[in-house]
Amino acid sequence: MPGKITDERTLAGWLSAPTHSRASLASSTGKTPLILFADVEEHVLDVETGTTKRCDLTLRGDRGPLASAEMKRPEVTQANNPALLHDSWKKAIARGLPYFLTCNFAQVLAWETARGPISAKPVMSYTLAQGFKHSSSAASYRSEMLDNWQKFLDDFEPLLAARLAPKRASRSSLPPQAIELKEAIVNVAEEAAVRISAAASDDVYREIVLETFRAQFGVEISLDPMGNQHVLRDESVQVATICSFVVATRLMLYQALADSGARANPLKLDELDVNRATADPQRIHQELGALYEHAHRRTGDYEVQFATTQIDEILFVDAQTETDVGSRWGGLIDVIKRADWTGPAAYVPGLYESLLDDEHRHVMGVHYTPDRVAEVVAAYAVRDAADTVMDPACGAGTFASMCYERKRSLGSTHEESLGEVYASELAEFAASLAGLSLALADPNASSAYPRVFRQDFFKTYPGEESDLELPGEGKVPYPSLLDAMVGNPPYIRFENRSPHERNEVIRFLQKHFSKMQLPYPDFTGKADLWAFFVAGAHMYLRPGGRLGFVLSWNLLASDYGDAVLSFLGRYFLVDAIIDSRVERWFAAKQNTLLLLARKAEVPVQPNTSSPNPNIPPSHKVKFVRLKQPLDALLDAGQPRGKRAEDLIDELLSVEGDVGEDLRWDIRVFNQIDIVRRTVGSESGA
Repeated sequence: MPGKITDERTLAGWLSAPTHSRASLASSTGKTPLILFADVEEHVLDVETGTTKRCDLTLRGDRGPLASAEMKRPEVTQANNPALLHDSWKKAIARGLPYFLTCNFAQVLAWETARGPISAKPVMSYTLAQGFKHSSSAASYRSEMLDNWQKFLDDFEPLLAARLAPKRASRSSLPPQAIELKEAIVNVAEEAAVRISAAASDDVYREIVLETFRAQFGVEISLDPMGNQHVLRDESVQVATICSFVVATRLMLYQALADSGARANPLKLDELDVNRATADPQRIHQELGALYEHAHRRTGDYEVQFATTQIDEILFVDAQTETDVGSRWGGLIDVIKRADWTGPAAYVPGLYESLLDDEHRHVMGVHYTPDRVAEVVAAYAVRDAADTVMDPACGAGTFASMCYERKRSLGSTHEESLGEVYASELAEFAASLAGLSLALADPNASSAYPRVFRQDFFKTYPGEESDLELPGEGKVPYPSLLDAMVGNPPYIRFENRSPHERNEVIRFLQKHFSKMQLPYPDFTGKADLWAFFVAGAHMYLRPGGRLGFVLSWNLLASDYGDAVLSFLGRYFLVDAIIDSRVERWFAAKQNTLLLLARKAEVPVQPNTSSPNPNIPPSHKVKFVRLKQPLDALLDAGQPRGKRAEDLIDELLSVEGDVGEDLRWDIRVFNQIDIVRRTVGSESGA
């Protein structure tokens, strides 16, 4: 008679400990293990015997789950039992994992998820304990089982690594020239930080720094010369780094224009250089300023990009210290002159983010939207080469430049694309980066006049005149009847804005909704500011125009989210709401989703609470939960702007629920069923 059994939970626990020990040992020798943990996650208790009937083990790495395993005792089943195989496959499908395991502790089998639940043979088979047939004798096999489990992991890890390598490579941060530029920026910032720290004892200078960083970046610093000196040093370095980056982007633009010999009328700009022997930072400031003015005169453009600001005054302060400022800036210029800086939208935001330490990156909210997310939004929003599109809070211009690339891929020219892609941004620095990204998209073109408004979106209005003036065109009006609006509007609490700012937002919306005789969308209370951008999009889009926003998950999980859904349900045809279970798209501490929707025709009798007759009751909304990273779902063989086209087309073609798909789960609902509040009760209370 067999003795007392050892249940699955205990046996799985035996495998969990050596998995972690193996990873720790590898790390201590300088290696980077892929498999870090084996978590015992789930078990089902047999109420009659008090033992575990089933236990699940998940292999995990630093980015999440890598493979799932179904475990049963050897006397219960074989490792290749079809039922065990199917259960494990379903869990792998649900998580979007490339491999799954089945194990009876005598043997472990690895299977490829994409081959389905009934594979001809596993991709790997390993004996853990030869002759182990009943869990009552588990103790005598424990040592053998654990040794072989570690050997299995040694052989399984390269298989996982090969599958995950393309995804990890696609996350690669910066191209070589950007890494070299980063080092050069750090070098000039080190020298500048010494001067900034010394100059902080001047109250006037210190107040200029504090106010500039408060206004430009929304961050409070102290820069207190009488306070903690380590804090003063750290803040001085970050101030110097940010200011140096701003100036470096101007120099990148200057050099790109100077190199643009393929233009019909080459600009013939003076050589980019400074006096490298000088120890006077003000001389560097003056020489660079003269080059900016020279470039502006020659091009008749780039006024925003080449305008000097308080940032220059901060960076080139003369603190009467010994300095090699000329030599350091000369070195940075050398880096810029020997590299190609076209297409900066692909790396400039990442370069900026990489220059900040974690604390300042979080405080300043510097978490730019990844290209892969902008690809998906642009593929949905921009459907024709002639489409006009706007990002109302463009930041560094990721969405604007992606829409430019999308339009070019559909057949639009450089000049047409620049003339049909609009962006608005309150922060001068961010607006300059957006303009840089668009201006350098094709530096060999005969003209480059980005439509980037340095303005708060809530101070704009369709068709009205802006402050942006372009050569030969005069002041550019804000666009109207757009084909698309895209972006990642800010996740800032509306109630945290000043009373004046809140009133501006309210007046902005009332102006449109009163004119159109539409019920005012009341998102006040605890709403985030992005809710008001959704309402603002309505006034800019033509009927049928597409909305593609990255929004907080609060759209689906808050009272004010209900109010936004009610607004969308009345004025938009919502095509899809997409989130991911395997990655965060926005590095801030915020779960996000993608909203894809089309503006509906305004009802004939708009100021009523009845359903919009222009939205069919049977219109389908797709809730998509991705089970693989976006990088794995995009077509890497296509150029920027085309990589998400097939993905969007496939998602939009789905008509019913999708479950057993390795890439995603999809649930389809009638739009009327997701609107949880009537128009008359919209409130963010």
